[in-house]
Amino acid sequence: MDTMSAEQTKALVLEAFDSLFNKRDYVKAAEFWSENYIQHSAHIAPGREGLFNLVRSLPGTLRYENALIMVAGDWVMMHGRLSGNGRSRACIAADILRMEDGRLAEHWDVLQDEATAAESQTGLPMFGTSFAKPDQQTATVGPASSLTVEEARRITAPLYERSTNPPRNMWSTLLAQAANDDYKSYSTNEQFLTGEQLAEVFRGMGAVIPDLHWTVMDMLTIGDHIVVRGKATGTPTAEFWGQKPSGKSFNTMAIDLFTVRNGKLASAYRIENWVEALQQLSE
Repeated sequence: MDTMSAEQTKALVLEAFDSLFNKRDYVKAAEFWSENYIQHSAHIAPGREGLFNLVRSLPGTLRYENALIMVAGDWVMMHGRLSGNGRSRACIAADILRMEDGRLAEHWDVLQDEATAAESQTGLPMFGTSFAKPDQQTATVGPASSLTVEEARRITAPLYERSTNPPRNMWSTLLAQAANDDYKSYSTNEQFLTGEQLAEVFRGMGAVIPDLHWTVMDMLTIGDHIVVRGKATGTPTAEFWGQKPSGKSFNTMAIDLFTVRNGKLASAYRIENWVEALQQLSE
């Protein structure tokens, strides 16, 4: 790092962000991010792969723009905007990076939804010299869109492909990757859990069923809806809904009906046949 000037460091970091967020060139981006990358953001899984997997899960319209970058020794501070992120607002980001041997080694950030002109009490934009245009703050996938199965698989991937026995503290991150902040998971037509409440349920189930696994058997799309026929399997190692562990496993069906808003899940109506699962465990 001592051999690089401040201007060289700025150019390197901006190229790194462009390679990852704008070009989605993960091979090139890996040249900039250290293998031992430390991530302090509460919204991103640990390590370099945690960051790369988050970017993989976001819409292809994601774009990073930089307004300001400052360098002081091994430290870099950036002020930027992340738009096309599948949410209703662009995100304004303050990033702090620690460099080591010419690579991005550690990261902290502060994120905030970009305010509109009507919301700004100062009348000044949060990024650059003008407020974001309306099309920069609207959805990339919405009710008027017809989702493809490929898009549906990408959107739901954090819940199915990456949810097999994750670390206990990963459930909130996985749900944040897949779902909107106001996500609701309905178990009846009226009763629902918030995303964080659902994450706590999954954490509890994972503690009792360490090998809990969800498999997608079939997936259909209808407008902005995703229908998933899935399979849940596992072997409880502790008491599960009154059933003592016996070494037996269950294999049961689940049906999920998701609604998509802004490229992420907005709600789900779930039907899971846990009665059949408990019968299998008691046989």
